[in-house]
Amino acid sequence: MENQQEWLHQKQLRIEELTANFSMSKYNLLKISYLARLLDESVQHAPTCNICRGNLSTLDNLVEEIPHLDLIDHRQPYERQFNAIRAHFHQQHGFIPPYKYAPLFALAGILLTTLPVAAWTYFSKGRVMLDPILAAAAIGLLAGYFRGAQKDGVYRRAKKMI
Repeated sequence: MENQQEWLHQKQLRIEELTANFSMSKYNLLKISYLARLLDESVQHAPTCNICRGNLSTLDNLVEEIPHLDLIDHRQPYERQFNAIRAHFHQQHGFIPPYKYAPLFALAGILLTTLPVAAWTYFSKGRVMLDPILAAAAIGLLAGYFRGAQKDGVYRRAKKMI
C-alpha cells in the first residue's frame, strides 16, 4: 500500500509538471482534475478491485499522454480510455457524474408543475393561459433544481463524484 501511495504521489507531481503551462480552459477541457481523481480512487480501490488494479497502468499511460493531447490522434484514445475508467467507477463503485441530479430534477419539476397547470387552465378557462404556466414552470424549476442539488450534495460530501 505504501508503494502505491508513493506511486500516486509521483503521478500527481508528474501531472503538475506536465500541466504547468496550461491555461485554465485547456486544463478543464482535458479533464485533468478528474484524471487526478481517477488516479487517487484507483489506488484506493486497487486492493479490492481487479479492474482498478489493471487501470493503474492505463492511468500511468494517460498521464504520459498529456503533452500530446493537442493532436487528435492522441486525444481520441485518451478520452476513450478515460471514459471507460470513469464508467467503471460509476457502475461498480457507486460514483456519479458531477451535477447529475440537479438538471434532471429541474426538468422533472418543470414538467410536473407545467402539465397540470396547462390542463387546469384549458379545462377550467376553456383555453391555455400562458401566465400561470410560466409561473408554474418557474416554481417547478426552482423546486426541482434545489431538490436535485441536495441529492448531488449527498454524493459530493461522500466524495463519490467523478
